[in-house]
Amino acid sequence: MTDESARAAYNSPLRARQKAQTGQLILEAVATILRRAEVADVTIAEVARTAEVTERTVYRHYKTRDELLRAFWPWQLERMGGPYVNAPRSLDALLDALPRVFDGWDRDERLVRAVFFSADARAFRSPAAEQRRAALDGFVCALAPTAPEAERARLVAAILSLTSVTNWAFLRDVCGYAGRQAAEVAVTAIRLALKGLEQR
Repeated sequence: MTDESARAAYNSPLRARQKAQTGQLILEAVATILRRAEVADVTIAEVARTAEVTERTVYRHYKTRDELLRAFWPWQLERMGGPYVNAPRSLDALLDALPRVFDGWDRDERLVRAVFFSADARAFRSPAAEQRRAALDGFVCALAPTAPEAERARLVAAILSLTSVTNWAFLRDVCGYAGRQAAEVAVTAIRLALKGLEQR
C-alpha cells in the first residue's frame, strides 16, 4: 500500500467530528437568520457570514441553497418538538410535555413562526404530522377500542389541532395566553374529550 492510498483509506475521527460540528454551525446560522429575517434572506453568503465560515465551507456541506434548506427544515422541526410531539411514547407523555414544548415555542417565537408558517417547510412537516397521527390513532384506539372508527378519527384530528403550532399561535395571538397557559387549555380540552369517549 502506498502512502497516498494509506492516507485515502484513513478516516480521521477528529476530521469527521469537525465536519459534523461545522455542519451543525451552518444549520444554527440558518436559524439565527430566520430569527431576524425572512426565508428569502437565507443565502449562502449570509449563512457563511453568520456562521463565520467561508462560502466555500458552506458549499462543501451543501451544494445549493435548496439543499441547505432541505437539511434545515427537518433538523429544526425535530429541535422544536422533538420526540415529545413528533413521536410521542404515549398520550400522557405528549400531554405532560406540552407545557414545556409551548414554552419553548414562546421563547423562540420568531423562528417557530418562520419554520411552521413557511410554505417552503410544509413538505417537511407532512411526514412528522403523519407519524404523529398514526401514533395518536393507536393511543386513542387502545383507550376506546369499541368506539366507532369515525369518532376516534375526529378525536385524533382534535388532538392534532390542539397540540399544534397553529393552536399555540391562536391562543397566544387571539386569547393572550402564554405558552404554559395555552398548553393547559389544550391539555384540559383533550382530557375532557378523552373522558367523554371513555364513558360511552
